[in-house]
Amino acid sequence: MKIIAVKIYGFGKWSDTSFDLNKKLKFIYGNNEAGKTTLKSFITSILFGFATKRNPFAQYHPKDGSKYGGYLKVDTVDGEFVIERIDGSHGGKLKITNVKTGQIWPESFLEKWLGPVTLRIFNEIYCFDQDSLHQIGLLKPDELEKSLLSVGTSGSQKVFEIQEKFQKKADELYKPSGRVPILNKLLKQYKQQKQAVDETRAKTGLFNELTQDIQEKEENKKQLEAKIIKNENELAKLQKAKNLWPVYKEYQKLNKQNKLDFSESKISAEEYRAIEERKLTIDSERKMLQLVEDKIRSLVDENQQLETEDLSYFNLHEDEFENVFQIIDQISGITQRLKQLRDRLEVLNEEQNQLILKRRWQDKDLQAFSKMDIKRLVFLLQQNKLNSDEVEHDTTLARSRRSTKEKAEHPFSLVGVCAALLLIIGFFIVPSMLIKSLFAVCVLVEGIVMLSKYFSKAKSSEQKFIANGTSTAEIMKILEDVGCQLSLKELQANQTDLERWSELTEKINEFRMNLTEVEKKLTVIKEQTFFCEKKMELSVDPLQRIEQLQTYQRRISPLVRARQEHERVVAYYEEEKKKRIDKVRVLSEEMNRKIEAYGSNGIIDFEKKYALHRETLSDNVKLTSLKAQIDLQTMETLEKKQSLSNLELDYNTLSETIESAKKELNKLIADITEKKVRLEQMGQYDKLQIMEQELTNLQTEIIEQSENWVAFNATKEWLKRILELSSQNSLPEVIQLAEKYFSRLTEDHFKKILLSKGRLKLVSNRKINFEVGELSRATTEQLYIALRFAFIVKANEKYRLPLIVDDAFVNFDSQRKRSMLSLIREISNETQVLCFTVDIEPFYDKVSEREILMIG
Repeated sequence: MKIIAVKIYGFGKWSDTSFDLNKKLKFIYGNNEAGKTTLKSFITSILFGFATKRNPFAQYHPKDGSKYGGYLKVDTVDGEFVIERIDGSHGGKLKITNVKTGQIWPESFLEKWLGPVTLRIFNEIYCFDQDSLHQIGLLKPDELEKSLLSVGTSGSQKVFEIQEKFQKKADELYKPSGRVPILNKLLKQYKQQKQAVDETRAKTGLFNELTQDIQEKEENKKQLEAKIIKNENELAKLQKAKNLWPVYKEYQKLNKQNKLDFSESKISAEEYRAIEERKLTIDSERKMLQLVEDKIRSLVDENQQLETEDLSYFNLHEDEFENVFQIIDQISGITQRLKQLRDRLEVLNEEQNQLILKRRWQDKDLQAFSKMDIKRLVFLLQQNKLNSDEVEHDTTLARSRRSTKEKAEHPFSLVGVCAALLLIIGFFIVPSMLIKSLFAVCVLVEGIVMLSKYFSKAKSSEQKFIANGTSTAEIMKILEDVGCQLSLKELQANQTDLERWSELTEKINEFRMNLTEVEKKLTVIKEQTFFCEKKMELSVDPLQRIEQLQTYQRRISPLVRARQEHERVVAYYEEEKKKRIDKVRVLSEEMNRKIEAYGSNGIIDFEKKYALHRETLSDNVKLTSLKAQIDLQTMETLEKKQSLSNLELDYNTLSETIESAKKELNKLIADITEKKVRLEQMGQYDKLQIMEQELTNLQTEIIEQSENWVAFNATKEWLKRILELSSQNSLPEVIQLAEKYFSRLTEDHFKKILLSKGRLKLVSNRKINFEVGELSRATTEQLYIALRFAFIVKANEKYRLPLIVDDAFVNFDSQRKRSMLSLIREISNETQVLCFTVDIEPFYDKVSEREILMIG
């Protein structure tokens, strides 16, 4: 068992605290009162239970009211577990949890991991401190050797201490040359009292004769009583044998059956439990598989209920419908465009019709309009109207000019004449030729300007008149070509509406062309929906057909989604079914392989073999129980008698013998009593009787004390024999390992540890033999450590418990500390070592930081 982590809810000074111990070697460092002892007590309390109220100071109840207890996270042969113990009766409430699975395991597993180790044994063997070394130094040489043998055999000095305790008690009772012991005093008193009784008896002949006779009869009485007691004991044995005869017969029967060899069917409880757990897992998987299959059937039934005529028809033509729905999604903009074109065309037609009704145009007029170039006609009408307006305006101006012509021309002429005169005068007056040339040019320009104004006015009037006549002629020509009966005046009056009719006509034609193109694009819908045209009674109109299809899509989509969801769920459960089938197959194959390894032909045969094995084990337990009821003597008696009738015959015969002996004893007692009465009449018997009673009392007390002395010496010898037997079995292996440790601790100064006739000898590197008493105290301590550590390592081959070292090396010098650290590190490869210390400095540079835990 390796302690990985510690979690304390509340224990002594610690509350809600965690410690990481996940290392093979861990130094737990802290000053005095830091809580090291409390942590050590917490570890042992979790493993072995909290102290009871009889020892309240060892309970470590938290002072701050925290929850009492905590847990250890440990690594065992069965995996990682959390051992939690909290406040409760009988050492606290225990819970063992598997870290990987979270499963709660029985408390018996802690007993399995700890084995026979109790708290007392753990503290004596696995907890190592300075006091242990100190006690070694106080022992005498012979005591030291016994103590070391005790350590090598049992891992502690407890056997040696018990031996010394019994030796001390025996010496208090008796010593061959002693005066103070109790038995020595009693033997001396008995000798004196016996001498006084003998002197009193020798005083008279008759008295002595009667006394002698009484003594002989008393002796006969004792022999007869002893015979009766022996026969009664034998009778009791026969009675016991009679009572145990049915038990003996059942024992014989089971013992005979037990001789059969069931080695082939030997199956351990763990192996059977593993197979049964695998069987339960397979059964569980099969139940889950059945549930999955039921679910699949249920879903198939539900899917059949969801199947409608529409859905069936859709399923029949699913690809065609999906294609149609995809096309509808793609041309959704086209359908919208078609609606818009139709709506706009309807508005334009309505407006055009309103315009026709307003102007009361006939069909022949409309036909004429459609044949002519309306834009050209409108342009000519606008031009004709413009020219007519200008001619009329010019005529009006001409009339007004005639009345003002003279007024307008005279000033103009006057100005021109004045200018001409000035120019002529200047020409003659100014002497410079250049200036004269300029005056001549000015006169010429003035004349040209006046002439140009006159001719331009005349030409403009003429052009307007000609243009007006030309546009009218062209309009009449256009009307005549198309057969239009409307007059020029009517056309000019309806010019705006005519222009609007022309614009509407162009737009209508344009929209119709666009509508035709859009409808051509929608013909694909008709082609793709030909398969369902009759079934769904689709409209010829593309737009209505699309709306019908969209309505059908909205109606069928939930059904399709429901069907797809069912199919997805069915597919999921089909996959789950496949997984379950595969898992059952794999688990079954693994279980069958394991079952075949035990020579079984299936789970039923395996269970029968295990039941047979369990029955055999039960019979063995019962046989052991029956054998325990019959002691060895009774067993011998029963085997000799062979039958109940022989046993009863011997019983009856012995009963008659005892009755005859009791009658003879009663007669002998009556005779002794009569003679004692005669002695009393002689007057000397009272004193002798008192003296004899005192002598008898002394004899009884000597016998009792002797029995105690024999018991103490027998116990001491028994313990000695136990050590000898243990030495023959386990001690050689321990000494072999201790020899290696001792050599390392003494830096190869000592090479061997020899055990001969219960004595230890140490061989140096110079091949010199040393007795234990010849070693220095430091070397003795090293030998003690080597033996104790070797015993722990050997014991941990079966029960791996951590070694706790509590400041055991504080008095060691630096060299011995280095040697101890090297040894502890080697031991930690097999056994976790937790070192509690107040001084980490000697080890700080020799261990990693992760191997040091500072607390407090």
